[in-house]
Amino acid sequence: MLSQAIRTGRRQSPFNTDEPGNVSDLHFPGFSKEATEFLIKQRSVKAVGIDTPSIDHGPSRDFLAHQVFGAATVPIFENVAALEKGPAKGATVFAIPMKIKRDSGAPLRIFALLP
Repeated sequence: MLSQAIRTGRRQSPFNTDEPGNVSDLHFPGFSKEATEFLIKQRSVKAVGIDTPSIDHGPSRDFLAHQVFGAATVPIFENVAALEKGPAKGATVFAIPMKIKRDSGAPLRIFALLP
C-alpha cells in the first residue's frame, strides 16, 4: 500500500481506506470501555486526545468510549498530531474549536504551554 501511495503520489486516508463512505473496513486503534473507565475513575483525566480519527476503534458500532467520556463530560480531541512530544503531565493544553451551530464536534487548534 505504501509503495502504491508513493508511486501515485496519493496518501492513504487516515481511516485506512480509500473507499469513500466505507465504514465497514475502518481499521485504527481506540480506547476500550475499560480503559475509558480507568482513565476517568483512577486517573481523573480532564480531557483525552488521540492521534487516530476516533477514540473508538475503527470498526466500532456502539462507540462506548464516546459514551463513557461524554457521560463524564471529558472533552475528546481526535486526530491530534505529535502527542508523544509533550510531557506526561504538567503542560497546560489549549484546545480552541471552530464554532459550529447545532453540532457535537468541530475542528480545533490545539497547543500547549510546557513547564
